[in-house]
Amino acid sequence: MPSLPTDEGKARGSQEIEFMEKIAYLNMKTRMSHTEIMNLPYAIFLAYLKHYQMFDLMSTPEGREYLEKVERIKQTEPDFEKLRKVSGYKAGES
Repeated sequence: MPSLPTDEGKARGSQEIEFMEKIAYLNMKTRMSHTEIMNLPYAIFLAYLKHYQMFDLMSTPEGREYLEKVERIKQTEPDFEKLRKVSGYKAGES
């Protein structure tokens, strides 16, 4: 799931709890059993998790706003058109 930057210094116990929460979340959303979820290839597990969390976020105005903010943060290329509108800079001017 897309996310904003967070603290990386989590304790091992909290990571295990977080993983179990993700399994329980997928169990609730997909109606798959714990064993079925644990037997999924890891890439499929992550894909299910990402898509169901994004569907949940898209269902609320706050969630859509969060996804837009994450998308802006992930953008690495400048939008030159918007920059030109703000600064009045035109290509080829000295």
